[in-house]
Amino acid sequence: MPDPATLTTPRLTLRALTLADADDLFAAFADRQTMRFFGDRHGCVADTRALFQHVIEGAEAHTSRQWAICVRQSRLPDRRSVIGSLSVNGIVGGTAQMGFILMKEYQGRGYATEAVHAVLNHAFGALGLHRFTLHIDPENVASQRVAYKLGFKLEGRMRESFPIGGRFRDELVLGLLEREWRANDPEYFRSAGGFFK
Repeated sequence: MPDPATLTTPRLTLRALTLADADDLFAAFADRQTMRFFGDRHGCVADTRALFQHVIEGAEAHTSRQWAICVRQSRLPDRRSVIGSLSVNGIVGGTAQMGFILMKEYQGRGYATEAVHAVLNHAFGALGLHRFTLHIDPENVASQRVAYKLGFKLEGRMRESFPIGGRFRDELVLGLLEREWRANDPEYFRSAGGFFK
């Protein structure tokens, strides 16, 4: 698939993920706390670069879109404006899955909600998708909060379906349909006591 569209929000720019982003995002993929629900930790930048090469150029790249999440007008040092990544995978027949990761120091500030909101708007609009699915670890309360805030509904639980660290973990399956997304008042996110909090 072509590079994803650049998306902007009041605080973020979402642009095409590049191999060079591995240098900045390795910290997230190497962090034990951040990776406890995502997969096995990366031991070196080369591991993160290999993952990015796979998702950007690999066999399944034609059915996915990969974004780097960047802070706009950042007061951060130049190389730290990339704070996470967001993937839309398995785009087939109007459906897709989504995953996202943020560096630990940027979690809990509403950035994930803001980024996912922008991608949902784009995907249900410009990409013409009908349905999104999220698979979330039952103990990942923060990601569940993001999903429920944006209108995802719990559809079930897959038992011992995701391998992490030599064990299999359960996954909650949450879904969102385009008509459910459009039924939400778009001004809700601004009137709910601050942007995406």
